Amino acid sequence: MNSVDRAELAACLAAADDAVRAMLLSRHTALADVDLARALKALYDDTESSDPARAAGAAAALMALAGGTADPEVRALAAWTTGMATLDNGQMEAAIAYLNDAEARFLALGRLHAAAATQVSKLIALAMLGRYDEAIACGLRARDVFLAHDDMLAAGKIEQNLGNIAHRRERYHEAEQFYRSARERFVMAGDQKLLAFANNGLANVLALQHQFRPAALLYQQALAHAEAVGLEVTQALIECNLGCLALFQGRYDHALDYLERSRRRYAALEMHRMVASTELELADTYLELNLAPEAAAIYARAAPTFANLGMRAEQSRAVANHGRACLLLGQIAAARALLAAARALYAAEGNAVGAALVTLTEAQIHYTEGNYAAAAALAAQAEQPLEEAGIRGRLLLARWLHGEAVRALGQAHAAQTLLESTLRDAELQAVPQVAQRCLCTGYHMFDSG
Repeated sequence: MNSVDRAELAACLAAADDAVRAMLLSRHTALADVDLARALKALYDDTESSDPARAAGAAAALMALAGGTADPEVRALAAWTTGMATLDNGQMEAAIAYLNDAEARFLALGRLHAAAATQVSKLIALAMLGRYDEAIACGLRARDVFLAHDDMLAAGKIEQNLGNIAHRRERYHEAEQFYRSARERFVMAGDQKLLAFANNGLANVLALQHQFRPAALLYQQALAHAEAVGLEVTQALIECNLGCLALFQGRYDHALDYLERSRRRYAALEMHRMVASTELELADTYLELNLAPEAAAIYARAAPTFANLGMRAEQSRAVANHGRACLLLGQIAAARALLAAARALYAAEGNAVGAALVTLTEAQIHYTEGNYAAAAALAAQAEQPLEEAGIRGRLLLARWLHGEAVRALGQAHAAQTLLESTLRDAELQAVPQVAQRCLCTGYHMFDSG
């Protein structure tokens, strides 16, 4: 039998249920070998981003194949693929266990390159659990192996994931460097699928630094690459990110349209973890529109989901923004409790930017309560980490609040200097929400004589 026959059998096994799968394997024992295992692994790789259900079937079939053989490579491939499928389901600890098993089996076979390849997914799982130092060390070790084997494509995959980790920690300049390096490797290799990932990641960090034009161009390029090779999952991801970009620009109708489109696509693919992540973006949009009850309901539902999945970065954000929603609803005690919880989560993450965002919201609480001196001090305290991270929108909001609190303290000249500089930067950087606040404040300053 040739490889085509094994590819056809792999496709049938992936589409079958457990009973039919067992029957097919018993009927085609001559084909139930390492070549079939490789075909199933290739099928998983080809469909993970376009047809998650089929990919999951390929992983299950590979595990069934491994259960009937003592072949060490088959078992290594099965552990590797099951680890990736488990990661897709949001089961991070289980994914790490499978991937560790796969690495050990490949090392026992003297397959150093294959062992390193299992770590591409492992560092994702470690990062999702907030085990960042382990993830980075894991990724750099694997990259060294790939570079030693002159595998630039695999080295780029590692750099892409290291960029994702830096992004999760809101270290945008560091993330940008990793994404650009990965993108260069993918362009040289001509890999459209991976180029879509790199363009999307780079666009994310540029958008967060308010570099909207290059971000929009990269998103459109990423979407075109994803559509060209039928990557449904990646299309949903990019649509979500286009929604976030529209939110940053104050284009709320476009934001809601893209985010809802993404949510529906993930729901149709039955990717519940990603549905929850997209709903978090929807909640942030509602919050910007002052639809606090709708936003609060989503945050309250999402935070426990992320906690159960071990997704601490997302949990931190949901809890912090739930606190912001409670502030808008006038629920000050609830807001303070949520912000205290968010601060603890961000501290566990080692996320100074997240802590600064909590500080900014606490400054808003003090302003609401008429504690203007505390509001001014906390807003000023939040400015430096936000500026260092390049989060211009929140930085400008902190500067506006600082100026407004100083105005409320009766320091008109200092307030005018702060607010005029903030207005100028908000207009230059296309942040209409903050520019509008500065203009309204300026009107009140003039009106009050």
